[in-house]
Amino acid sequence: MNAQTLFGTDGIRGRAGSYPLVPGLLERLGLMLAARIHLDMPEDADAHPKVLIGHDGRESGETLVAAVAAGLTAGGVDVDVLGLATTPSVAYLTFAGPYQAGVVVSASHNPAADNGIKLLGRHGAKLSEAVEQELETALLSTEDPVAASEVGDIRRTKNLLGDYIAWLRSEAFPDLSLEGKTFLVDCANGAASKLAPRILHAFGAESICINDKPDGLNINHGCGALHPEVAAHAVVEKGCDLGLSLDGDADRCMLVDRKGRVLDGDAILAGLGVAMQKRGELKHNTVVATVMSNLALERCLHDVGATLLRTQVGDKYVAAAMREGGFNFGGEKSGHILFGEDHGYRGDGIYTLLRVLQSLARDGKEPSDFALGYEDLPQRLVNLEVKKRVPLEELPTLFAACAELEKELGDRGRIVVRFSGTELRLRLMVEALEADLVDASIAKLEAAVQQDDILV
Repeated sequence: MNAQTLFGTDGIRGRAGSYPLVPGLLERLGLMLAARIHLDMPEDADAHPKVLIGHDGRESGETLVAAVAAGLTAGGVDVDVLGLATTPSVAYLTFAGPYQAGVVVSASHNPAADNGIKLLGRHGAKLSEAVEQELETALLSTEDPVAASEVGDIRRTKNLLGDYIAWLRSEAFPDLSLEGKTFLVDCANGAASKLAPRILHAFGAESICINDKPDGLNINHGCGALHPEVAAHAVVEKGCDLGLSLDGDADRCMLVDRKGRVLDGDAILAGLGVAMQKRGELKHNTVVATVMSNLALERCLHDVGATLLRTQVGDKYVAAAMREGGFNFGGEKSGHILFGEDHGYRGDGIYTLLRVLQSLARDGKEPSDFALGYEDLPQRLVNLEVKKRVPLEELPTLFAACAELEKELGDRGRIVVRFSGTELRLRLMVEALEADLVDASIAKLEAAVQQDDILV
């Protein structure tokens, strides 16, 4: 069975109410996860195992939560339902609490009609591909799952979010004061809509929140991390010190300075990476990012004696490379930023903002000084809807065009061609020293794809 049949780069994703996001399959998933939890627990454990579940506020969220919870409880696992909660808050509380796993019902930055299931291990990190594959094999098998002799309980635990805020304030950033600062937060009508202002208030800051009224249908709609220009306009209009654009589940972010300059994941990696390197805090002088990060980031780090290590797309691959190499900083251009063991390799948009502000305070700088002068080289990303995912070698015209372009560009640029791990899309990315070269290369790739008969 292909490891990517159900589980993609960020859990199971799809249209809510359509396979695989249907109650029957998700209840079975809960039952399979319960069996796995019992298998991993010590034999002398007295209490029922527990799982924490949160969701990002999509209309379908409660239904999917109920299905997974039903399977878990049938498998003898107690379930705490957190309700509307960010992925990073569920991840932290799973790690800090008496939980053997965490579940987040979310499709992150996707439209409201989509949804997904993210599974977290007891340390709050996403499950490894090997464990996902084991669960998927069991999930798709013909064997009937065995229910437990004693079912688990379900309870609501919304007030647990206070523990996450307390950890940020008292343990993660005990010396950080934001008194006198005003921050704008675009909550994407998602999971951070109530949580973000509470966190900033705990640090003494004023907050102006926009797109903070989720109604189940408006998540990510023309707002949030996919549309940072919305926050950029509002920051300038309202005279804020800094802006933060979150995605639907708040595990990634974009920043905006007071002049409306948008700072994506690469700019954040550049700004913090350079500061950490200069302070001697960057382990092994290395930042980990994906093949989608701009060549300008690589050059920026090289100028201060640091190296950029690239992985395939997906923050879980960045996290795996960080663990393997003992690195403490990495992330994606999309705004997933990871801080190694200090933060359990968990993407967290609000934590990222606080780290940036902490770094600036230590260096005696203002928010407008962050990543000053950093600018991407010309880059274009084209997303094409496709009928299916296949190995690129099975697309002969495109495969040949890629090889030809790589030879032509040499050290003047690079290309990345890949299928999305969460959607039926083919992504074509080209960056180069000159914009004209980027446009010409993209045109060649698009022409090649047309000949391979894979587009919708």
